[in-house]
Amino acid sequence: MSALEALASPAPKAAKEPVWKRFADLKIVVLIGVFLIVWKIAATVVGGYNVPQISEVTSHMWETVTSEDGLTNLFTTLARVGFGLACSFVVGTAIGLLTGANRLAAGYLLPVVRFIQGVPSLSWVIIAVIWFIDVETRVFFVMLLVTLPGFVLQTYDSYRAIPAELRDMARSFRPSRWALFREVTFPSITPGLFTAWKVNLGLGIRMVLIAELVGATVGVGSQLLTAQQLFDMAAVVSWTLLLAICMLILQAVIDGIEAYVLRYRAVPMPAATRQTNVSEIAPATETAKVK
Repeated sequence: MSALEALASPAPKAAKEPVWKRFADLKIVVLIGVFLIVWKIAATVVGGYNVPQISEVTSHMWETVTSEDGLTNLFTTLARVGFGLACSFVVGTAIGLLTGANRLAAGYLLPVVRFIQGVPSLSWVIIAVIWFIDVETRVFFVMLLVTLPGFVLQTYDSYRAIPAELRDMARSFRPSRWALFREVTFPSITPGLFTAWKVNLGLGIRMVLIAELVGATVGVGSQLLTAQQLFDMAAVVSWTLLLAICMLILQAVIDGIEAYVLRYRAVPMPAATRQTNVSEIAPATETAKVK
């Protein structure tokens, strides 16, 4: 086989990894096992209310997910996070596209967005407590201002990264504005939007908890405040683990949607496959040089 034929031959596709293997990764099992062992040792050595026993935490988690009040608090927090992120996504994407397409808008809006991003998150919480009486308004205000810059800047950078040649080639077909957005702009900014969602998800959950600590009567934040006042460390760890599990599930959902939407991206080949291809091409190249 000649060098050109070797180079032109399509590389073998990497086998698609089954979904169940992602959750049955041995490394994750080992990490969980090490974590539980360290936790058990710390609970035995320290004792008291500082490090609760695993059985106490699991019992509290079970009571939470099987009681109406527990599920109400958990889903209320998740609903606040979801609503705040959805509104921030819509507003942030619109501002990001506007600033990316219009230099005048970028000159006026981007400094404001960067200023908002520079304000400490705790400051927004204190401002919300002073400005608003309603708890839901406080939580929404904090969520919007804390997560908005991530969506704006990610959309702006993704839009500016679109090659000018690609945009000019698309315009040569004289498409409508909607067709240009659907075929060029939206596919180009989609990977950045998924990145912004994954980053803002964890940030949004943390900010909702902080906002709920001040004046909220329903939600995980209020339950954590009650547990802190009662020195109930088992309840604190239980609510924390429940939120962490929920965030991991949501992250997995976003990863699954991203994998489906961006399935056109090339799957990296294993190292052994790449080495095999190189070893097949090298002799053919040397033969071509001799000829």
